Amino acid sequence: MKSISHVISTVFQPLLMPTYGVMLLFMYTYFGVAYSNKFWHIVTPIMLFSFAIPGILIYLLLRIGLISDLSLKVRKERFYPYFITLLSYSAMVVFYYKAQMPTWFITMMAGSIAIMIIAILITLVWKISAHMFGVGGLLGGVMSVCYYVEHSNPYWLFIGLFLLAGSVGTSRLILKRHTLSQVIAGFLLGFSVAFLFVKLGV
Repeated sequence: MKSISHVISTVFQPLLMPTYGVMLLFMYTYFGVAYSNKFWHIVTPIMLFSFAIPGILIYLLLRIGLISDLSLKVRKERFYPYFITLLSYSAMVVFYYKAQMPTWFITMMAGSIAIMIIAILITLVWKISAHMFGVGGLLGGVMSVCYYVEHSNPYWLFIGLFLLAGSVGTSRLILKRHTLSQVIAGFLLGFSVAFLFVKLGV
């Protein structure tokens, strides 16, 4: 069971959630038509700013001894990785703003910044689940886009994403990386902020 939990935690790690979210936009929104010839022009920068850059820099933190492991089990060691991710997300928002992407798309990306700022503040006193605010942000963003941009209700997609969120949360509990309250708090943070920011951008 733990091996499966490790796989789930790795495949659905927080840094990959923005990339998964945008890929879903191409599958279930007008992005698939309006930007069909710009798939990699849109997805590649997200992979760069939300995964590659922070991932490499966090690995360097491990190499120089500022963090003890990549899973960030120690709460006090999370500040620098979170701050690096915040800066990289901010650069991503500036990039897409200059690329003149739709306002709701920009605010969806900005939601990731807001989530990171709140997570940094919480981390000063408490350990919250990064995996869960990542998958919560994915679900909240997708639902808000479907409701307020597409005016659609792909309930099978929502069911799948809720099952995914449950799987990720269960994996974190099985691995004993978080308590139930930390898992729930992480999900609620990511979901509510992402949902609200897309709504504000419509």
